[in-house]
Amino acid sequence: MDLSLVEKAATLLIKSRYAVALTGAGISTESGIPDFRSPGGIWERYDPSVFYYQRFLAEPAFVWKTIIEMGNDTGFSLFTAEPNKGHEALATLEDMGILKSVITQNIDNLHQKAGSRRVIEFHGNMLYVKCIKCARKYTYEEVLDRLDMDNLPPRCECGGVLKPDAVFFGEAIPQMAMTEAFSEANMCDLMLVVGTSAQVEPAASLPSMAKGQRSMLSGMADLFFPKEKAYVIEINKESTSLTDVVSDFLIKGAAGEVLSRIVERIKELKGI
Repeated sequence: MDLSLVEKAATLLIKSRYAVALTGAGISTESGIPDFRSPGGIWERYDPSVFYYQRFLAEPAFVWKTIIEMGNDTGFSLFTAEPNKGHEALATLEDMGILKSVITQNIDNLHQKAGSRRVIEFHGNMLYVKCIKCARKYTYEEVLDRLDMDNLPPRCECGGVLKPDAVFFGEAIPQMAMTEAFSEANMCDLMLVVGTSAQVEPAASLPSMAKGQRSMLSGMADLFFPKEKAYVIEINKESTSLTDVVSDFLIKGAAGEVLSRIVERIKELKGI
């Protein structure tokens, strides 16, 4: 970890008017949740085609059986994981009035568990389920409590099929989340990009939007380009497609360690 960059990040955050964070799977791996694309990740252990929206509509019982198997897999702790130092550091930055929102690609609810209040879930939340007929929501635990493995898929009281409230492949990003994320990226003057490989669109274009660069989001949702450029600070173990192209600098290291150091330095500078 480059401590001079930690110092720089802390100083810029203190000076920022409207800072936001964009988080990906890398912030949650320290909570025991494997990411999707890395060696040993989720897509090496489970067939990603199971999580296509059309597959769910065609074979909801089979998809639910796979989800339940994942929930019982001791190496896949999505449903029992606890927030780590990275999630807690972002919640602290919000409490300090520095961070205005967290835009997350994760579906694990860990930002909320850590105490973050303004969380924009770009890809939904796997710990909730939603009726595809009436849109009523339940917690995953509520569904498990009355689950009948011989009568899958679980159903809503209206009779509609229940689906995990995470965005499946081929399914639209929730409109409200999309609009809010675009607005935050367009408004911010600093974006922390934490633990994301920046490979999945449209979330991958949010840092470019923050910089006022052209991206696949240009012209969408009544957003206007160019904007006043923001600082984009990456925190990741490895370089990404954003590094040296979009981001101003990359602090290499585990998200929890880097973010904790940044918060500590901010407290020192502010005399807290």
